[in-house]
Amino acid sequence: MELVANIWPIVDQMTGVVQRFLFRAYALDATDQEISTVLTTLARADYRTAQVVKIPDNYKLSAEHGTMSGAMEVAMFNQYMHSIVEDTLIAAEKSFANMNNYGIGVGGPLIPEALKFPAEPYLVTTYLIELPSGELIPHLKAR
Repeated sequence: MELVANIWPIVDQMTGVVQRFLFRAYALDATDQEISTVLTTLARADYRTAQVVKIPDNYKLSAEHGTMSGAMEVAMFNQYMHSIVEDTLIAAEKSFANMNNYGIGVGGPLIPEALKFPAEPYLVTTYLIELPSGELIPHLKAR
């Protein structure tokens, strides 16, 4: 059993800027193909119940009118995604650690096992386009 996650960067339709992303972790015991299928399927709508996370302030976007902290272009999000979400992964692990993961074995109660993200976590990224009205539209790849 390992932790995996869906990540939804929110891209402003007018500017292409990302200032926040949505995040949801799941505990799955499955093959990579099964994990891919589950996360991709959930990515279509599960963002509606995901946690909102602000882009850290150390990421800055400079333009002719000044510098904005906690903002970046989509290409920069792609490039630095693992360092951007690192603190969020750690927080998710801590929240799962507080959950009881007990079971009953042949010899009695099982000791709970801490759920963790592997060194290279399985993450599925789906971009959400934010319209001027505030509506979020998932940008799904055609299959």
